[in-house]
Amino acid sequence: MWVLLHGFTGSPRSWERVIEEADLEDEPLTPALTGHGPSWRATKASSFEEEVSRLARMISALRRPRLIAGYSMGARLALGLAVDYPALFDAAVLIGVHSGLADDRERAARRALDQERAHVLRSKGIEAFVQRWEREPLFETQRSLPAELIERQRMLRLGHEAEGLAHALEVLGLAEMPDYGPGVRRIDLPVVAMAGALDPKFSRIARAMARDHAQVQARIVDGAGHNLLLEASRAVASTLADVEKEVR
Repeated sequence: MWVLLHGFTGSPRSWERVIEEADLEDEPLTPALTGHGPSWRATKASSFEEEVSRLARMISALRRPRLIAGYSMGARLALGLAVDYPALFDAAVLIGVHSGLADDRERAARRALDQERAHVLRSKGIEAFVQRWEREPLFETQRSLPAELIERQRMLRLGHEAEGLAHALEVLGLAEMPDYGPGVRRIDLPVVAMAGALDPKFSRIARAMARDHAQVQARIVDGAGHNLLLEASRAVASTLADVEKEVR
């Protein structure tokens, strides 16, 4: 059974197109992550590690095979689960994943950036933040997508509370994530690291993970940028289906 983790400002519905196209064995579990959705206070975690533990407790009740996939922030949480709770899983798909910051100066700079973003959310509100977020260079490749896809994603983002997303930045931001780089080398399950070819930073990370670990396979999707759930849902669906067949 798949567990699918969305990205920052996303929601469980971010996976809908992938699920429709993948023809999976079972209906996946798609939890809302800390800070996201109308009920975020009920599942509020106070640290990255606490959110990983919360998800692990939820997943441990599922039947095997247990398969984990995540996009961006969700991929970082999925990596944390694979490193800290390897016995729970049979395979993982990590889309646009980062293994964490080892350099203290980089961590401080990222924390300052996320604190500034959280301030925008609290002082200017969700609409102003989403307008700014959508102008991030990371999402440049999405501007050529059909208008209805862009609008659907925007409505998902606007459905969150500003305080919830600010909390997510302060708890699940890259600066708050442990450096899982050393832990990746200890993973003993099949992992697919996916990235869009038009997303050079995360393509480089995926290839480096595959180069350094025999259990990791890199899949680089031509013509797509960072958000493969939106830009290349069929490629993601095909990867999930392939991984599911391999572990059964």
